[in-house]
Amino acid sequence: MISETVLSRILELLNYPSEDIHLIGGYFNNVYEISAVPPIVVKIFDRGIDSEEKIMSEIAWTQFLKENGVHVAVPILIGNESYIYSLTEELFFVAYKKVNGRHIDINHEDWNDKLFHQWGRGMGTMHSLSKLYKGKYGRPEWNEHPMYQLDMNHFDPTIKEKWENYLVGIHSIHKSKDSYGIIHGDLHQHNFLYDKGELAFIDFGDSECNWFAYDIAIAIYHASQSYAMDKRNKFASSFFNAFIDGYSMVNSVDETLNSIDFFVNFRHLYSFVYHTQYSDRTKLNERQLQYLEDMKLSILNHDSYLGVRLV
Repeated sequence: MISETVLSRILELLNYPSEDIHLIGGYFNNVYEISAVPPIVVKIFDRGIDSEEKIMSEIAWTQFLKENGVHVAVPILIGNESYIYSLTEELFFVAYKKVNGRHIDINHEDWNDKLFHQWGRGMGTMHSLSKLYKGKYGRPEWNEHPMYQLDMNHFDPTIKEKWENYLVGIHSIHKSKDSYGIIHGDLHQHNFLYDKGELAFIDFGDSECNWFAYDIAIAIYHASQSYAMDKRNKFASSFFNAFIDGYSMVNSVDETLNSIDFFVNFRHLYSFVYHTQYSDRTKLNERQLQYLEDMKLSILNHDSYLGVRLV
């Protein structure tokens, strides 16, 4: 938990001493909102997890996207000096003007092919721009993530075996400038905001150098998660067609399509391993614990998450 002293210090540094600051989320409960006009979103980082250089790399990448017409959240200068401000020996923060828009619920009328097409086009634009990016700070390679250094011995032996087999499979996938570059890394429906028909993309903390197919698979996987198996495959096929139609308007898919089904199934396994590794089970409710157990059983009993091949 972030102490009140630290939160007060943030308000002081941003010159909002009388405003409210409250938690709005983040996987590690590190994202806060200041009730200013306009509202300010603050992300607090722990140096034990994220270095300042890594966060500057993320900022430089999002600024490049912004300069090239992608609607993204970019940080504000603190005291006209820096995007990063130190709080304690362990903590530092970055502040953003809150982006207008709302998250889309899958039951809302705007959850439709037009949205999926925009989503795909937005991702395709980012992938296309990654081929041109020559920033001072590079983004990390996918296998530098701590997930790929895990000791898998405390997992079910079948889970461990599947994980190791997928890693062998990933290493065998061909790399080229048309198939591999900087991806968002977590572009599900909660990481963009919808406003007056336009999408604004947020939360680039997982952006890394990886296969474009994996980024596409992440969108497909998370969009399909809320559907029961008997409806999931039909939805996924429809989503995929609209998404790829938008994506292919701005970026080539020739070297990408064949890996998408592989990466959708890998994402399911990755999500289970990630949540098992990083969740505090003592703080999970019964529904969340059951969800993890259901994920485990589906991985053990099925090789295909969607139950259908998309390509």
